[in-house]
Amino acid sequence: MSKSRKTPPASWELAARLCERPTSGLGKAEKALDQYVTLLGSRERRHCQRLFYAYVRHARLVDATLEKLVSRPPRPRLAGMLRAALAELWNAVAADQPKIVDFWVGKTRKILSKGEAGLVNAVLRRAMEFWASEEVTGNPALRYSHPDWLVEKWTASLGPEKTAALMAWNQQPAEVFIRMRGQGRPVPPGCAETDWPGFVRWTGEGDWAEIEALLATGELYAQDPGTRLAPALLDAQPGEQVLDLCAAPGGKSLMLADALGEDESGLLVCVDRPGPRIEQLDENLRKLSDDNGPEVQLLAVDALTLDPAELGQFNAILLDAPCSNTGVIRRRPDVKWRLEPTSVAEMAMLQTELLAKAATLVLPGGRIVYSTCSIEPEENQGVVEAFLVAHPDFQLASGQVHLPIDTGHDGAGTYLLSKT
Repeated sequence: MSKSRKTPPASWELAARLCERPTSGLGKAEKALDQYVTLLGSRERRHCQRLFYAYVRHARLVDATLEKLVSRPPRPRLAGMLRAALAELWNAVAADQPKIVDFWVGKTRKILSKGEAGLVNAVLRRAMEFWASEEVTGNPALRYSHPDWLVEKWTASLGPEKTAALMAWNQQPAEVFIRMRGQGRPVPPGCAETDWPGFVRWTGEGDWAEIEALLATGELYAQDPGTRLAPALLDAQPGEQVLDLCAAPGGKSLMLADALGEDESGLLVCVDRPGPRIEQLDENLRKLSDDNGPEVQLLAVDALTLDPAELGQFNAILLDAPCSNTGVIRRRPDVKWRLEPTSVAEMAMLQTELLAKAATLVLPGGRIVYSTCSIEPEENQGVVEAFLVAHPDFQLASGQVHLPIDTGHDGAGTYLLSKT
């Protein structure tokens, strides 16, 4: 007889294991999650991600709570249980708090020890008192779990009220938005209409397997409504030659292909560096129909090495540049822990190089849309202003930074530059 396969750990236990490491040693949260949840179904994976991301989102407050209430650093397994429990407790309504305490105390007793379960019980019950203290309520950076340097930076550029609102926005779980490709498509089951045409919101009430099937065929694409801003500003027309620099993972590329329509004289060239991201881009581009529409090419190269003499020039270029990601912290909460005070300036240097390269690849009378998912002035208007000084044959047609607290979706910067 063959031996029975061991039952995989529950989603809550995997989340606690992921929380064993502090955010300083975590790296990218999505990559860490992928290493643990290969055996879980989609429902269990979502539950594990919800618990784990709650800790990533509130890590500063959670770790400060442990430091305040636990005299000695707990061993990793216990620390993971405490972090996951505290993160879930922080956002819970009052009626659910006793249930959460009982759940984590019971699970700790079962997989660790009775004594450690007693410690979890004491910490969770005392935590709420600590969270109500002036030490927490009087320190917005601690209460909303953001780095001091980033809060100081935002306060200087946005003011204290908008900064507090932005931090509060970032601390909420991101909604799942889906773009419906094609005209006249009915709203998928389990989804609701939004204020943005073509985008729906997953309500969590339907069968996700039905959505997954439509995502696999390319009829739907999971992306935030903020991603529509740059392609809409570029306004690609049927028959045009369009270049998508830094194209991976491909959501905006699909938008550009859809905008080019069924005119087979059009061309879309998608560029990104070799690696896992461009593999995902390739997979997404394969969902385009081969029967009609523009020619689509994929180039796995560093955009800075492109030669206009070899590649040619284009009517329209989308440069969705690598950035600090400060506009999408709600969706990617690990960003705020991976950034350093020098990160923004370093990204602006790369963005300046990429925009200068894009200028060599656009035809006279053509246009470039420069976009980021950052809300930092240095990466947006700072890069564009420096570019216009160095390239007097370009003009700024429009430009804006879209704050998530104003739009209701991910933040972004978008700028339309016309070559005279």
